[in-house]
Amino acid sequence: MTDNISAYKFDWPPITVEGYKKAENKVIMVFNLDVRTPAKVDHVIQYVVGRTVWCSLNSPVNVNILLSFDFRGQGIIVTKTQSLKSELLRLLNKANINNQVSIDFLI
Repeated sequence: MTDNISAYKFDWPPITVEGYKKAENKVIMVFNLDVRTPAKVDHVIQYVVGRTVWCSLNSPVNVNILLSFDFRGQGIIVTKTQSLKSELLRLLNKANINNQVSIDFLI
C-alpha cells in the first residue's frame, strides 16, 4: 500500500528539525507517533517518508539525517521496530534520497 503514496511529492511547509550538529553535518528529526494499529503504522510510514524526503531536499548538502522515534508507553516490541525500520529504509531508498539516513527508537 505504501509503495503508491503521492505524499512524497506534497508541498510541505518548512520542516523543523529538533537539532543540527554542524561538525557532523547531521539533522535530528524526532517523531512521537501512535503505531498501535496497522492502519496507524501505514499512516506513520507515509508521514515519515514524506517528511524525510522534504528534509533531504531542504537541508544542507550531504546532510546525515537521524530519525528518532519515541514509542515509550505504547507497548511496542523490538521486532516491530525492526520491521518498521526496514520498511522506512526500503521506501527512502526507493525515493532516491542521497543522504545517509539512520533510525533509532525509544521504547
